[in-house]
Amino acid sequence: MRMKMKRIVQGMMVASLTLLVACGNNNNSEKGKADAKKETKTEKKVLTVVESSELPTMDISKATDVVSFSAISQVMEGLYEFADDSTSQPALAKEVAVPTDDGKKYTIELKEDGKWSNGDPVTAHDFVYSWQRSADPKTASEYSHLFEGFKNYEEIKTGAKPATELGVKAVGDYTLEIELDYPIPYLDSLLAKPTFYPQHQKTVEEKGDSYATNSDNLVYNGAFKLADWDGTNISWKYEKNENFRDAKNVNIDEVKIEVVKENGTSLNMFQADEVDVIQVKGEFAQQQAGNEDLVIREYPSSYYMQYNFDNKLAANKSFREAITFAIDSKQIVDTILGDGSKEINGFVPTGIVNPKTGGDFAKDSGNLKITSAEKSKASWEKAKKELGSDKLEFTLLASDTDSAKKLAEYIQGTLEEALPGLKVNVSTVPFANRLDKMSKGDFDIVLAGWAATFADPYDFLQLANIGTVQNYGKWEDKEFSDLLQESSTTYANDSEKRWETLIAAHKRMMEELPYTPVYQSSESFLVKPKVKGLVYRSLGSPYYKNVSLD
Repeated sequence: MRMKMKRIVQGMMVASLTLLVACGNNNNSEKGKADAKKETKTEKKVLTVVESSELPTMDISKATDVVSFSAISQVMEGLYEFADDSTSQPALAKEVAVPTDDGKKYTIELKEDGKWSNGDPVTAHDFVYSWQRSADPKTASEYSHLFEGFKNYEEIKTGAKPATELGVKAVGDYTLEIELDYPIPYLDSLLAKPTFYPQHQKTVEEKGDSYATNSDNLVYNGAFKLADWDGTNISWKYEKNENFRDAKNVNIDEVKIEVVKENGTSLNMFQADEVDVIQVKGEFAQQQAGNEDLVIREYPSSYYMQYNFDNKLAANKSFREAITFAIDSKQIVDTILGDGSKEINGFVPTGIVNPKTGGDFAKDSGNLKITSAEKSKASWEKAKKELGSDKLEFTLLASDTDSAKKLAEYIQGTLEEALPGLKVNVSTVPFANRLDKMSKGDFDIVLAGWAATFADPYDFLQLANIGTVQNYGKWEDKEFSDLLQESSTTYANDSEKRWETLIAAHKRMMEELPYTPVYQSSESFLVKPKVKGLVYRSLGSPYYKNVSLD
């Protein structure tokens, strides 16, 4: 059964192909032929997918969330894409490049048949412009840190050099050259990520502040074009892009996206054949355990509580320890989620493997998260003394999806029972609003998650680094940051020492607890049997361009 497949699960995706052919009359008259021609009709091959949250942005330089990355992955194409086994394979690049100059230089040749939806060719210049725009501090990209290690990025970050000095250049129209300060072992994974896709400079500059704010203010180079998105609505479409270089092999005409936040509603729609793909969580996932349409995706992903260090209560280490000791990850995955999610024993989840030894980073780190009522109580008493009060209060921010609400309410009840004198308020807001509040530091403690964007523990650890935009809680720990720096520079060419240094950073993070890990995410989907070619990999979003309909 598909539910039993591990790591990478291939689901079958949805759409329908119906050919209605009218029959001419028996005398084969011209009138009969004309009538038959009129009635002949080919229905669109349409896949209908439920999303649980709104689409926050289509700006490649500013996207940070799974919904935006999924949308961008359908309508744009980069140098590489993720293969079914989550390795990188060529997309617009002719091949996956082998580095030279001791791992510090890449020369990538582009295919010459790439086109934007307006007919312009996709060239190396489009990648150079896109990367410079994302690295430029003026753009305020939250993912600009992904260019760490690119030549001159550190000076660009501080404003000492212009973004045009970033270590990437076009050598002619179809050759891209990348220069690094030190080897980046996960660069192939980065280049398959939407942050490294190209952008059409003329469109960005012409649209100005309106760029990527709706489906009309973009051009596309991927298999589909975005349609019917005004920037805020809860439905949109991906329509086949006839200018896509491989359009002949795209087998569906349209993908309809509907945002449904109530899992029970989406399940009813699936059972009524109104939609083809939905995600199921909690008791709804548990109820579908024997359903052959169920597909489980296991991937490296952490769900956690992040603390705002501008909040006096959240900044108290004893308080953070009291919460962490009180949260029972196993109980949450067994009784609240039921969707294949797993207990977590540190901030970095399982599934990130040392390419040299085959060791799993989370397992190599050891059990760094302990659930203990006794330890929780002791830390709570200490926190109350340090904070000078027996009655303390904070607000827990979460998204307004069914699963996030239930988890927030569970945490509220657990903490108020375990920590006498604590009052927990819960604030649930739409997904895009939660992201906005986090980026502005407008929270006490927030429930959020992170899925691996490249196959390296640094992807998770850098979230807590000094100066990283995603360090919304503003935790600053020099020992931790120095270890990350050492892993990237001093030990960049020594994989064994680099791994040990990252483990030391992981342990330091779990000692200080800027985050409380809650569980390791998995996802459960119901997929109609007629859907073929939908692959849920451990990295990246599924590519709807590979879907066909039975």
